[in-house]
Amino acid sequence: MQTKTLRLKDLTVRNNVFIAPMAGFTDYAFRRFMIEFGAGLTFTELTSAKGIVYGSKGNEALLYTGDNGDEAFTAAQIFGSDPYYMRKACESEELEKFKIVDINMGCPVPKVYKNGEGCALLNNITLAESVVKECVKSGKIITVKIRTGMRRGDDFAAEFARMAESSGASLVTVHGRVRESYYSGEPDYNAIARAKAAVTIPLIANGGIFTEEDARLMIDRTGSDGVMLARGAVNDPFLVAKLTGTPINLTLKEFIIEHVKLRESTVGGRRAAVEFRKYVPCYFKGYPNAKELKTALLKAESSDEIIKLIEENL
Repeated sequence: MQTKTLRLKDLTVRNNVFIAPMAGFTDYAFRRFMIEFGAGLTFTELTSAKGIVYGSKGNEALLYTGDNGDEAFTAAQIFGSDPYYMRKACESEELEKFKIVDINMGCPVPKVYKNGEGCALLNNITLAESVVKECVKSGKIITVKIRTGMRRGDDFAAEFARMAESSGASLVTVHGRVRESYYSGEPDYNAIARAKAAVTIPLIANGGIFTEEDARLMIDRTGSDGVMLARGAVNDPFLVAKLTGTPINLTLKEFIIEHVKLRESTVGGRRAAVEFRKYVPCYFKGYPNAKELKTALLKAESSDEIIKLIEENL
């Protein structure tokens, strides 16, 4: 695919390959490597707007960007359905360092949906419009992430993309699946294409991008202005570098060790080991003769133990 810069109000994003917000995966350590590997923009794990306003514990870790200037390549993603709290979160001290705030209107998980948040906002375009307009009043660059609908056959993307643009959003990302599909099945290329045709602001396509060919196909079939990688970036951490043409001097073995070390430096060895377990099925998917190594890694209790296992077996 062809990379290009994107203009969001007064901000130029260096390229059109984004890393999706993924709960439990796009923590600071993972985002740090995605930025180093060339991502144009990364997103924090989704964070509750009310939690930000009320100072909930855990937000500091979710919104941490280190001291490498990563906030220049990171957007804060927030969720909520109350326009007042969404704006207050945008104006909060916690989000002061972020130029871009992304509104989550795509999360399908019951815990979020049952509160009328995430993709539940697709059921109420009037409320969704109020949320976007209030967030825009904060002065932040506001982007919106949506799905194509709730059930198979739905196609809300074009209508919601138009609403987002008319309400002042600077970019829309469309996950080309409905809520009931969660993260499986072929993306609805036609729905994304219709959304792209409905707006003049940049539109990013998300869903089912695991290879360079998948990215090319997504752009060709939708006309989108860029792609957002999700599980594809976890399964292949070097995919973003392949798409952006960023030279990488790390092997998978070296990357995993450095990832564990960076995570350890921010949360400690025991927690880093436990949280690394979720990456194991992804990093070693299809890796030959890795069954015993994966089993051992899933039982590791410290980052030192993980590093030793990787050094001896990979």
